[in-house]
Amino acid sequence: MEKPIIPTFSQSERSRRWGIVRDLMRRANLDALICLPNQGHWDQFGADARYLTQIGGFQTEVAVVIPLVSDVTAIVRGENEIEWWGLAQEWVKDIRPSRRSYAEPVIQRLKEIGAQRVGVVGIEGLVRAPEGIVSWAIYEKLRTMLPQVRFENATGLMQEARSVKSPEEIAFIERAAEIIGLAIEALVKEVRPGVPESHLVAEMLKEIMKQGGEPITMLLFGAGGPEVPWAQRVVTARPLKIGDLINTEVEAKYGGYIAQALQPISLGPRPKELEKIFDTTKVIFEKMLKVLNPGTTFGEVVAFYQDQVRSAGYEPDAALMHGRGLGEDAPMLWGARRDFPESQASLKVGHVFIFKPAARKGEMRDFIRAGDTIVIERSGARRLGKRELTFLAL
Repeated sequence: MEKPIIPTFSQSERSRRWGIVRDLMRRANLDALICLPNQGHWDQFGADARYLTQIGGFQTEVAVVIPLVSDVTAIVRGENEIEWWGLAQEWVKDIRPSRRSYAEPVIQRLKEIGAQRVGVVGIEGLVRAPEGIVSWAIYEKLRTMLPQVRFENATGLMQEARSVKSPEEIAFIERAAEIIGLAIEALVKEVRPGVPESHLVAEMLKEIMKQGGEPITMLLFGAGGPEVPWAQRVVTARPLKIGDLINTEVEAKYGGYIAQALQPISLGPRPKELEKIFDTTKVIFEKMLKVLNPGTTFGEVVAFYQDQVRSAGYEPDAALMHGRGLGEDAPMLWGARRDFPESQASLKVGHVFIFKPAARKGEMRDFIRAGDTIVIERSGARRLGKRELTFLAL
């Protein structure tokens, strides 16, 4: 079989990741860490398994066992995927079949290494899944068949490991940002009255795939008026109309790594108040790039944002910035809060966020705002997208 051509990382990147995770495992006194299959939330719930193995995406089911000292094991559906992933990546050599029942091979591997304390990723506490993503049946089978093993939640451990990105990871996210820019260009070319929303989303997906991205990606899209429409998941056949507002949150993935951008559009003249709100968020975006420096606390970031919004005559709201990487990466900062638990934590070199300051005026369904993916570097924050931040009128 010919070796598949997909984006992959170096062996030194593998050593870096496994080293970080195993150091955290030692501190937690764990003999092994396991990730169980979940392809939900645009594949993002499989991020931890993919981070450790490079196996995943495209709705691939995969479980992982990473022992403290011996070989990492990946578990996929069957022999065909063992052969394919064995050629596609070079990090993991021990790839085993599940035959759609993942508990048994995980149990077998834990017995082989004699694990007594095992961390389970995803039991609870993910950024966008606080109640967890682990299959109850798989987890109960593990606990029943391995009564001597102590299982505990290790979600926070992997969130910590993944939150700071390496130069290789940032390069993948920057490529994803380039792909988003091209997908938005494809969208803008097709926007005109009478075109169905489904056609516009299809053009974006087509461009993402042409550029080496992945089809299972978040494309939130809404059109209508006079209020700002929800940017939502379901693609409709509604034709565009003069006077429509288009509200988007567009993501692209490269090798699973996510960048996000916003592109509001008006079919016809921009409503004056929304134009003013957008311009305000763009000014705040540019100002805040200069204060998003390593060492700045999350509390200071949110307080600065809130002061800027209120000084402009608006109210803060919505998700201000949250981690981007392979999935719903931590941390997440909400715009209207100052009392969140992580307020004393600080920005680090290698943090990557979607940054999208909102400004509310009275009751608003959703927001027209500037936003883009940024990375925190030693010299401060840098935009990864190249498109001008603009509220287009077509």
